[in-house]
Amino acid sequence: MAEQPLEMEKPGADVPSRLIPPAETNERANDDGLLPPTQQQPVIENRDGPIVVRELYQVDADRRLPEFDQPSAKAFFVENRHDISQKLFALACTPGLPVRIDIIKKMVGHYYPGLLTLIEWDVVYWPPLGQSTLVVIYESPLGGRVLTRLSTQETKITEYDVPKKVAEPLLEAIHTIEEEVGPHRAIRADNLYFLDEDLEEIVLGPCVTSPPGFDQPSLYEPVYRAICQPEGRGTGDSRDDIFALAVSIIHLVIGRNPVAKIKEEKVLHNRLENGSYEGICNNIRLPLALIGPLRSMMADDPSIRWTYEDADSWAKGEMVETVKRLPPIKADIPFRFRKREHLTFETLCWHFCQHVEDAARVIQGDEFANWIKRHPSNLGLLQTIRGIIQARNFFEDSHQGSDAFMLTKVAILMDPNSPIQYKGLTFMPDGYGTLLGTIWNKEGGPQESADILNHDIASLWFSGHERVGQKLLDARKNFDQFRSLLSIKDPGYGLERIAYASCPGLPCLSPLIVRHNVLVIEQLLPALEGSAVSADTSSNPIDRHVAGFIAARFDSDTHPHLKAFASPKEDTSTIGMLSLLALLQWKLRSPPMLALSSWVGGLLGPAISAYHNRQTQEHLEREIPKLVRKGSMPELFNLIDDSEKRREDHEGFIAAQTEWLAAEEEIRSIEGADEERVAQGELSGQQAAATISILLSLAVISILFVTGLG
Repeated sequence: MAEQPLEMEKPGADVPSRLIPPAETNERANDDGLLPPTQQQPVIENRDGPIVVRELYQVDADRRLPEFDQPSAKAFFVENRHDISQKLFALACTPGLPVRIDIIKKMVGHYYPGLLTLIEWDVVYWPPLGQSTLVVIYESPLGGRVLTRLSTQETKITEYDVPKKVAEPLLEAIHTIEEEVGPHRAIRADNLYFLDEDLEEIVLGPCVTSPPGFDQPSLYEPVYRAICQPEGRGTGDSRDDIFALAVSIIHLVIGRNPVAKIKEEKVLHNRLENGSYEGICNNIRLPLALIGPLRSMMADDPSIRWTYEDADSWAKGEMVETVKRLPPIKADIPFRFRKREHLTFETLCWHFCQHVEDAARVIQGDEFANWIKRHPSNLGLLQTIRGIIQARNFFEDSHQGSDAFMLTKVAILMDPNSPIQYKGLTFMPDGYGTLLGTIWNKEGGPQESADILNHDIASLWFSGHERVGQKLLDARKNFDQFRSLLSIKDPGYGLERIAYASCPGLPCLSPLIVRHNVLVIEQLLPALEGSAVSADTSSNPIDRHVAGFIAARFDSDTHPHLKAFASPKEDTSTIGMLSLLALLQWKLRSPPMLALSSWVGGLLGPAISAYHNRQTQEHLEREIPKLVRKGSMPELFNLIDDSEKRREDHEGFIAAQTEWLAAEEEIRSIEGADEERVAQGELSGQQAAATISILLSLAVISILFVTGLG
């Protein structure tokens, strides 16, 4: 019997169905708010010509405006080609540093009282850097920087000016932008400007060129955000802006940074030990009328810090109850760790987490146990810490037995309000995304950030908080989702997907397109098109970063395409790659992508070979170059993955197999009949020979018998 073939999987069963109905290949409604095709062209690396934003604003990279610089962005002169009288400046951002693109999209072209107006933005090629970067264009404040005018004594801000001239307009700005776009998170004395030449109207400066809180000196951050890494300070809310406004007011009133001559680490230690107001204002004299309001706006406990309503009422002259100073709980005897004395859990916890190995050794000693036992805040804490130390011994071979894990648990017990601290990372829960994105390409890479999820450190932190508001619930839900994504190893998931989903302003870090600084999904295909000219076209245009970027930033369902792309079968993976790019080009109404289509077309060999019919293969090989010259990946996909063509190929292959099997059976049958006839002939011959032999034997015996008788 002939060998039967294995049961075949139906071709195309594991790839997306036909991408675009034939009638829609070249037709798309222009109603979804996407960047128009004219703004999805590949970035032209013009090294000699002008830098033009949106075909209207010409930026002069040789004409600096340092008075408008931000810590992470440099300012340049801009000219409106249609209105050269308009006063503008451009900020060229740091490539690779996450920006607040979600805020930019909401703010552009809108006027907000108390805030500089964001006129326009775009990612453009920046010749001095040799790559693309984000450029944001603002209206120029005619009066310049407030601190500059104060230093030249062109104006003065007294305690009587603060409520009406500073607090009231800026509080309105804080409230308005949080309601409409989110907290500012870049309020500081050197980011305040006079909008008018008369130096009367003060406004907040830019806040979109870096992650929330990233550019802030720690002085302007609430203490627990201040001790975080700048990239991990988090989005926060208006209460953080109110804190920063209070510190800015202090700077304006006294005319200087109140702690300029004190080391930053010492200031943070004082703030943790005595409270932020005392730690910052201890060595200065403030007008009596401002002490209560400023202390209330700088309370370290966000739940008692003045809200917008409280501060606004004070600015309008109404009576508002101020926050009372609560003395910190201190030990009678300091605990000495690495030559520094500590009276509170807060300072010791922070210092411990800066020196993990030394701290792990110290907390297991008797001296620490005795100090904890005598501390007024003990309340059974020592027994819990001893339990953590003992539990560690059961997990010597896992992360739960490490110094870092043990210390993180102890830190959460000692100071539940402190940020998440693990393996040298210090961040607030809402700062994880920007932390991950910012440190990705730094020395050491993102592995420690991944360990935060792998070791479920966030859950330890959340479990230490008795007061769980909606924001904490949302943050915990986010971390649960991140852990789920991390467990999936396929392209389009994992840590890359988490980075782009949790940090909307992180540009795509794929080596293929990193120099194009791709921030939004509409820029992805033009960047790949621009890279196709010099890329290794034997490689896949979709790597893990590109796949994660698409999955996080593209609104359409990409799951079936990513599933196909992750297939171990080369033909299915190739079709998945093509379908994903084709979906982008169709949905985003992108213009023809000639170089990218050529790149992709050269990789379609496995998809062509998946067809069994040689004529079909030859037809595809003839048609692909035609569609490549059109730059249309949707049409390429529809050609390669034509369901009708696949069905015919499958049915033809099955018919050919059936015909082959029938012929094979017939051949075997014929061969079997011939063998039977040969065997029958041999048997007949043997029988005949035996008969003849017997007859001859009888004849011989008969002759001998007759002869003997004679």
